[in-house]
Amino acid sequence: MKRNSLILGLLFLFLMGCAGSSYMVKATPPEAPTPGKATVYFMRPSSMGYAVKFQIWDGTYFVGLSQARCYFAYQCDPGKHLFLGIAENKVAVQADLEAGKSYYIGTGARMGAMKARMVFTPVTRGSELWDKVDDYKRSLNFIAVVEEARAKWEASKRQEAQGLVDYYSKEPGRTQVYRLNKEDGR
Repeated sequence: MKRNSLILGLLFLFLMGCAGSSYMVKATPPEAPTPGKATVYFMRPSSMGYAVKFQIWDGTYFVGLSQARCYFAYQCDPGKHLFLGIAENKVAVQADLEAGKSYYIGTGARMGAMKARMVFTPVTRGSELWDKVDDYKRSLNFIAVVEEARAKWEASKRQEAQGLVDYYSKEPGRTQVYRLNKEDGR
């Protein structure tokens, strides 16, 4: 009897962990980029690795958590950015963004040794995802970051992000970085 209660309790905790995130909540998508800003959308169309949420960083600024079947927007200053994805593995996209334009980065999961690994795919002109982003915007849940939770996460994980910024800014890390260019904006 006690064993069954323990199993049910653990199952309940596991399911609650899959139910959502206190860092991200359902929201209404922005109509257009804020004047003078660029917007980067992080889209995760697959439900693979549903319970695993991937960290997304802009350098040492924590942007949010990529969740299955969801997307979110990040408005930032135009210019150069190093976007980091953290899961079992680490991935990076170097972006050169233009004000007033929207850019897209696909995120996905693949099998890892202990948990899901992250796939980071910049949506560039002519890429496989280029014609799919409008469909994703219609079919995926839009989520937004909870600022207080975001700031706490950033404070507790900033050192790890700084180490990745340092790594991807030098060789051999620099050669492993994907690119997103101004002309990839819409």
